[in-house]
Amino acid sequence: MCVKHLNTPLVEAEKFSFGYEEDMLLKDLQFALEKEEFILVAGASGSGKSTLALCLNGLYPEAVEGTKKGAVRIHGRKTEDYEKGELSQRIGVVFQDPESQFCMMKVEDELAFVLENQKVPSEEMEQKIDRVLLETGLSEQKHRLIHELSGGQKQKIALASVLLMEPDLLILDEPTANLDPVSSLEFAELAAAVQRERRCAVMVIEHQPDDWMPFIKRVLLLGKDGRMKADGSPDQIYLQQKDLLIQEGVYLPQTFRRPESPLLLPESREEEIIRVENLSYSRKDRTILTDVNFSMRAGEFAAVTGENGTGKSTLLQLMARLLEPESGKVLFAGKNINDWEEGELRKRSGYVFQNPEHQFITDTVFEELAFGPELNGKRDAEAHVHRLLKTFHLTEQREASPFSLSGGQKRRLSVATMLEETPDILFFDEPTFGQDARTTEELMKIVLELRRKGTAIVFVTHDMDLVDKYCEKVLVLTEGTAVFNGKPETLWTEDELLARARLRLPHRIREREVYRVVD
Repeated sequence: MCVKHLNTPLVEAEKFSFGYEEDMLLKDLQFALEKEEFILVAGASGSGKSTLALCLNGLYPEAVEGTKKGAVRIHGRKTEDYEKGELSQRIGVVFQDPESQFCMMKVEDELAFVLENQKVPSEEMEQKIDRVLLETGLSEQKHRLIHELSGGQKQKIALASVLLMEPDLLILDEPTANLDPVSSLEFAELAAAVQRERRCAVMVIEHQPDDWMPFIKRVLLLGKDGRMKADGSPDQIYLQQKDLLIQEGVYLPQTFRRPESPLLLPESREEEIIRVENLSYSRKDRTILTDVNFSMRAGEFAAVTGENGTGKSTLLQLMARLLEPESGKVLFAGKNINDWEEGELRKRSGYVFQNPEHQFITDTVFEELAFGPELNGKRDAEAHVHRLLKTFHLTEQREASPFSLSGGQKRRLSVATMLEETPDILFFDEPTFGQDARTTEELMKIVLELRRKGTAIVFVTHDMDLVDKYCEKVLVLTEGTAVFNGKPETLWTEDELLARARLRLPHRIREREVYRVVD
């Protein structure tokens, strides 16, 4: 159970600042967090939310050469006064990528590893592991390999690992960003149940906090300059500070704004740009995709969606010739994709990975954007790079390492690198993941302009509001099989199919259904 210190805030920041030399990421933060509070930390990409989490649990500045000013106290003691490793047990963090936290292959070994580091007697381990697996709904996964689990199950294992340390504060840093809609809701409900049972404080860092709003009692708003802009209840922040939120580029939860209607997009062109015929793919004796058929016209906007682990990213990679199919074929512009020369295919198509770091190859943002144009002898390469820096708000980061950027900045850079020319088709794997409201809006403006010029756009996404607003076609995969291929408005009427694919209706439709029930 959580440690209690009467009359002392759990966390207290006093004019706290942190950064690197002249680049301070957090500035003069002043706030207190009480025991058992459930709070949301909101802010634009790059506002320092994740940095704050790492400062609270002691990883910063211990793990990096940063500059700290002011103080953070946990139970009245300054963070630097704790023994090495002690603070990380008091303040547990679950990150957006659970696999970055795993050290072992099997579920039970991963959990045992945590207990071994705490010097828990071996005779007590089994009981503790069974208890936390029951608490997180993973008892049946105890003996499984972690890489075989779904995204939602992996995130629950990461949570279970942290819970074994019995933290006083549980920090959840974009924990549902990679999860399907149902898994996202389930994780939020699980975290709330854990908070009620353990009576610990919870700090959620989320760009799109809709699933968390029933549990959030307080919102801290970090500005793009790293300063605290607002601190209050959800109503105080989202009803009274709307102009500030818009200025900062922060999402308004759906409960605080009107649902958006689908865009009226011009008709896509008649010529077919890509066709998938009876495509199947396996990996290490595991079937990923089975007999998938799908096609797109020039300028068409489509989404590929479905539950975690159902083959969405694999399908995209097959369509882009990043993988070879087991059977079936992909036709690009009427020709078998294997018959295209590599250079010509890459000029006419682009692929934006789910994890931006997977496509970075240079030392600076400027060099990353210039690499393709210079390699292909583009005459105005430097001017082209400067346009992209301005468009994607990366001018100030031009000399920074791509790997040192915030999650949102990395995503913007990964998209910008694909825009050397106007391609025939662009593949996006979760392009709005980790993006604030303003960056998402700006990205979609760029995507719509490319569509207007004839570029076909295909997204892998779990964001049903995005599908509802922008897409003309949606392909739904379940267990590697295409179970729906049609218009979004038709999909929203298929209740059983949505449940099977672990999808939820977009907020526009959900709100309409509520009004219908009320009437």
